[in-house]
Amino acid sequence: MTIQNMYRLLRALAICLLLAGCANNENKELLECLSDIQAMGDSCPQKAMLRLDSIRPQFENESEYMRNKLALLDIRLRDKAYITHTSDSTIKQVCGYFEKHGSDREKQEAYYYMGSVYRDMNDSPRAVTNYLKAIEIAEKSEDADPALMEVSYLQLSGIYQKQFKHNEALDLALKGLKIAERQGKATERTFMNVATTYFNIGDTLNTISLCDKTMDIILNNGVCKKNADIVSKALYYYTRANNEKDATLCHNLLKSLPHNELPRNYAPNLAIYYEKFVSEDSAAAIFRKLYDTTDRIGSKYDASRWLTKHYNDKGDYEQASKYAVRFIEANRAVVENMDYEYTNNAKNLFQYQRDKEEEAKIIQEAAKDRFNLVLGISTSTILLLSSIIYYYHRKKQLLVQIIGKEKSIREAKALVEEKETELKKEKKCIERKEKELAAMDITNSRLTQQLHKAEEDFRMLVIQNKELTRITLMNNFSENAGDIIEKVKKASRGKYRLNDEEWKNLLGAVDNLYPDFTHEVQSKFKRISEPLLRVCYLMKIGLSGPQIVNLTDYPRQTVWVRIKRIEKVFNGNVIG
Repeated sequence: MTIQNMYRLLRALAICLLLAGCANNENKELLECLSDIQAMGDSCPQKAMLRLDSIRPQFENESEYMRNKLALLDIRLRDKAYITHTSDSTIKQVCGYFEKHGSDREKQEAYYYMGSVYRDMNDSPRAVTNYLKAIEIAEKSEDADPALMEVSYLQLSGIYQKQFKHNEALDLALKGLKIAERQGKATERTFMNVATTYFNIGDTLNTISLCDKTMDIILNNGVCKKNADIVSKALYYYTRANNEKDATLCHNLLKSLPHNELPRNYAPNLAIYYEKFVSEDSAAAIFRKLYDTTDRIGSKYDASRWLTKHYNDKGDYEQASKYAVRFIEANRAVVENMDYEYTNNAKNLFQYQRDKEEEAKIIQEAAKDRFNLVLGISTSTILLLSSIIYYYHRKKQLLVQIIGKEKSIREAKALVEEKETELKKEKKCIERKEKELAAMDITNSRLTQQLHKAEEDFRMLVIQNKELTRITLMNNFSENAGDIIEKVKKASRGKYRLNDEEWKNLLGAVDNLYPDFTHEVQSKFKRISEPLLRVCYLMKIGLSGPQIVNLTDYPRQTVWVRIKRIEKVFNGNVIG
């Protein structure tokens, strides 16, 4: 082995370990969700399919493993819901992926459902091959799914029954039954599958025994749409065994179901029951209706065969001939769909491949000791050479890294020196700015003091102005304040408008009697008009709204609005 090949081997091992690690890092939440949907699908496949569709967009950005898990579950649910598969493109891709990257259980499931896809596509050879492959994986693995192994045997048994290979079908059905009983999960369907294979080889005793077990389970659980086809088979087998009592029980159970829940095999089996225990004419009517309404080749085959014999026995050769022609056509179609030889060849080829694998295994064991000796010597040599190569390769890498680090250090040192120079410049700039800010603080402090002094001066001027105004008014006022106010009150009893001189005297009289009133008005009204001020003074001497209207000649509504505004400002207490 060359050094290059050795490196390739090591690289491949590393990739395998990486993939194994990635498998453990998948989206656990979505995996648990898929597991829940799978469990739901075993009993409610349609509901499970809707739930799977609801989470499908979440897988668009997931790994290839997760997308293949989704695709495999989708195929499984369709199979559980009896939706016929029409293409093998998806299952081939899924099976190919799990063959390389999946566990034994995932491989087993993938091959089983590939067999189911080919079963639906009427490709019996490839269906057989893939079912056998699923069984082979299960037989060699401790992680196999027993339930899937059981149904693999049952599916193979069903295919061989269609090919009339009844002994092989019985052997496979018994293997499936053995697995189911070992797991404690044998159902009515398991027993009926084995009963069918016994019936096909003419073993009536075992057929009826298994039918009894099947019906015991159904009677305990109740008849329903899901097991109606099994009850219909039991009806047929009991009828063929001339067991009228149990056949009639099956007939009554099926009659209790709604028409849309009756199975597809009900009509032909009911016809046989009528033929045996009621009348051939009733049976003929059912078979005629079945032939005219069904699109299944097998049902047309059974109906035309029975009707041909029935009309021939009655001497109605015209009807017998008509159905004989139809029987020949149906028989030809059945034969064309059988693929008998291909199915047999598929089994033989699969067995041949297994025999070749066993032979290769024996040869491999015989050469193992010699190979181990050569491998030991080769491995020692390779390890020694690998160590030498690794040492020099690592030394070269370290040297390159050291040179690179030294260069980085020099560049970092130059950058540090440059930043230190910039830092010194910034420090000088900061010191200059601090001196400027200190000078500005001193200036600001001085301006603040000046502002406070100016505000105090202004406040004193306001007080002085107020006092001077009051003194001026008092100096200018020479008459008796009470007499002037009384004259105004008398004037308000009639229609009289005060002139400017009278207003001046009134304001002076009020200020004389109430020195702080003017200041109070100005403090409550930041901006006050002369008309509003006059109303304030008139209200102060106790005049009412109509009296104010008489003296001012203001509109009644205007006076009323001003009175309300003044009362609101003075809280209703204007008169001193």
